[in-house]
Amino acid sequence: MLKINHISFGNIFHADLEIDKKLFNKIKKYSIRKHRDVKTTFYEDRPFPQDLRDEIINYLETYITEVGKLLEKKSHIFKKIWIQKYEIADYHNLHMHELKQNSYSFVLYIDGGPKSGNTRFYNLGYPYIHYDRYLETPPVAGKCVVFFGALPHESVPSRDNKKIIVSGNIEYS
Repeated sequence: MLKINHISFGNIFHADLEIDKKLFNKIKKYSIRKHRDVKTTFYEDRPFPQDLRDEIINYLETYITEVGKLLEKKSHIFKKIWIQKYEIADYHNLHMHELKQNSYSFVLYIDGGPKSGNTRFYNLGYPYIHYDRYLETPPVAGKCVVFFGALPHESVPSRDNKKIIVSGNIEYS
């Protein structure tokens, strides 16, 4: 049975998923160009491969459905999905994803280590409203975090070349 942890700070869910070595290796080998501060497929002109997208969705489907049940939602759709790879000193600055009420996002850690740069979540309204606290999630392979899309977050600078994630947006209904 899948154990999902819920953190009320920002409505964050996380679980340690069983690692699919074939899928994770395919993601690790996927070639990405650097855009701004990190290698990412988010800004690429070429379409994200449908077969890889389907494999990622299939891998995450049960977990995303279970999170939806906790949110009292009946269905969901996966929207945009992208891969990011971090080298030494790479980071992803403070940002939010979709700002709609039923929009959630996920980060699936494919690889990482203690020097790979945590994902830091801030309270809603940050930086205009600041409560002097935040939540950090270390990049551990197989961990998947689902969070409200309007939650401000960032990836702090990496001190190694290990961190690889798949991220995306989900709309629940």
